[in-house]
Amino acid sequence: MSVASVRRALYARLRRLFLGGYYRLVHQNYDREVLATRQRTLGGTVRSYELYNRHGRDEMLAAVESHCGPESVVYDVGANVGVYALALAAGEPDRRIVAVEPAPTVADQLTANVRVNGFGDRIAVRRCGLGDESGERDFYVSTYTELSGFDRASASRWEASVAAVEPVQVDRLDDLVAETSPPDVVKIDVEGGGASVLRGGRDTLERHRPTIVLEPHSDGLDGTEPTACRTLLTDAEYEITERDDFWVAEPATSP
Repeated sequence: MSVASVRRALYARLRRLFLGGYYRLVHQNYDREVLATRQRTLGGTVRSYELYNRHGRDEMLAAVESHCGPESVVYDVGANVGVYALALAAGEPDRRIVAVEPAPTVADQLTANVRVNGFGDRIAVRRCGLGDESGERDFYVSTYTELSGFDRASASRWEASVAAVEPVQVDRLDDLVAETSPPDVVKIDVEGGGASVLRGGRDTLERHRPTIVLEPHSDGLDGTEPTACRTLLTDAEYEITERDDFWVAEPATSP
């Protein structure tokens, strides 16, 4: 075995030990709601049962924030535990966030973070996935929580494994918009399911023309996601600006 192979194996082992231990500790903190730490984000200071400030100052979060007004409606698709949703709501009491999270346990954690901040009037938690068809789908819960999704391969990246398979409701973005309010900004970070979200939101793109901030996942996946997302956005007459790890897509024409 080469030196490079040994280093990669050692790195993978250390990452597995560290991340696995961290997620176990965090799950215990959420279950018991022991410590809600104060964390600084680009939108202001929030409280979270996460034990360190994950993504609170991300460039992608800054991009979402820069396209929001004080009364904007923002859809956080793939909200996870609410890092972006909390930050976007922190300094703007009249901003409304629709936080979409399909993983049952993670949705519980998201709800706990919304509750401890008193943001129940600003953030509406939707416990579902978004896709191109409504119905029920298998959701693969990863031992690395952030990798969980509707794709088994995605949930098994980075030495992770599938801890459970759970049936989860999937809705279309267009149907969600019809039930709530049209979005001004849609952030999409769904571990390889971005194209499916966009296909289920064609009417929203054409009629309401929200800004789309999208992470086109390809790391460890089959690599088709970015191409599919680009085609859907350009067909809807959106112009895409590529950043290091995400895209900002804005309408090229009026509705």
